[in-house]
Amino acid sequence: MDVLSKDVSSDDNLKRIEFFNKESNNILEDIKKDKILKNENSVLKSLALNDKNNINKINYTHNNTNTYKTSSNNNNNNNNSIYHFDSNELNNCDFYKNISIPDELHHYNKDVDNICNINKEKINENNNEVDIVYSYVINDSQKNIDSNNELISMNISIDEGENYVLKKRIKKLPFFRYGHFLCLTKNGCILAIGGTDGKKKYGLVEKYCMENKKWKQINIMHFSRSNFCGICTDNNDLFILGGEGDERILKSVEYFDSKINSWRSLPPLNCVRHSASAIFFQNMIFIIGGKDGIGEYGKVHKSVEMLNLKEKNMRWVMCKSLKQARLGLATIVFKGKIYAIGGSTGVKNLSSVEIYDFQINNWVDGPNMNLPRSNMVAFIWENHLVVYGGINKHKGDLINSAEIFNEKKNCWELLNNNV
Repeated sequence: MDVLSKDVSSDDNLKRIEFFNKESNNILEDIKKDKILKNENSVLKSLALNDKNNINKINYTHNNTNTYKTSSNNNNNNNNSIYHFDSNELNNCDFYKNISIPDELHHYNKDVDNICNINKEKINENNNEVDIVYSYVINDSQKNIDSNNELISMNISIDEGENYVLKKRIKKLPFFRYGHFLCLTKNGCILAIGGTDGKKKYGLVEKYCMENKKWKQINIMHFSRSNFCGICTDNNDLFILGGEGDERILKSVEYFDSKINSWRSLPPLNCVRHSASAIFFQNMIFIIGGKDGIGEYGKVHKSVEMLNLKEKNMRWVMCKSLKQARLGLATIVFKGKIYAIGGSTGVKNLSSVEIYDFQINNWVDGPNMNLPRSNMVAFIWENHLVVYGGINKHKGDLINSAEIFNEKKNCWELLNNNV
């Protein structure tokens, strides 16, 4: 039987009405103050829980890392760039209407070959630092779940022996939910969207301010969910796909229209799935892999779906499937190709990499990573593809290492840690 995402209940609507009656003015002021920077150079990534039976594990929500370039010179930060909600045109809080797709959504003006590349702007030779947000959970002996959220500043360099060296600074972000989506903001705040506390799912959108180290609710999604995919386009619209609802796996898709501060519905996926990976590339959204059941139930997918935002009658189309079914994978666009990296079969972690070549319309094998890992972060540094973190599902260990893809040698190289 086909499983559909649930309708918005009257109770859900009452909660939203009550919230907006109290907070609508504060929401507009907060969003105006905390614009998320537009980033043609990065893609969002956070992590979420997909299997509650391991001692140590990392949460996987979606595929893309939220990164931005930072400067060692504190006075030279004008080139930092990240996706932003443009609040100049906010004129209402009509928040939970399911309405037709606006014409402007069909006409993205920027066709970029690689929106993941963080180094499109002029590079400062002393500026080798990338910031990412990273989330994972650890279970203790009493099966209590500890949600760990971090803002990591990574500095990658090359030593005299031509080895890559990684230095990192970590700031802890206290947060009680997991299975959520994280996003960096211009002034150092972070957005956390959705997730679960282990008992119920949430549709909250909250911001974290580094100055007072507190979270504040600023918005609510249509559907409460965890372990979903979240991505942003270069037009600053936020897309949320699938995930786990309170009662079932979801196929619903919604996006945040930053111009009117409102969530709207998009066509649902063909397949329900959580712990998948999603990317935006040339006006198309791809969702890859994932699982259609909870725990030991359900199937791990190799299927790929695509939504073309330029089409007037938008619908999800099934594309060429992966060779290997996987969940908790990382996906990223690198030099005009889609990379599907690592992940898990549901039984063991994968070190394998698949690359989708648009010219031949097929997935080809890429070089294996040195370590099998799932739920890791993938990002671009100085025109190099990098993966960081993840878990080794077989051992239940957290992985703190990073690997960089050496195109000339066609292999992955481990970075030396120098914390």
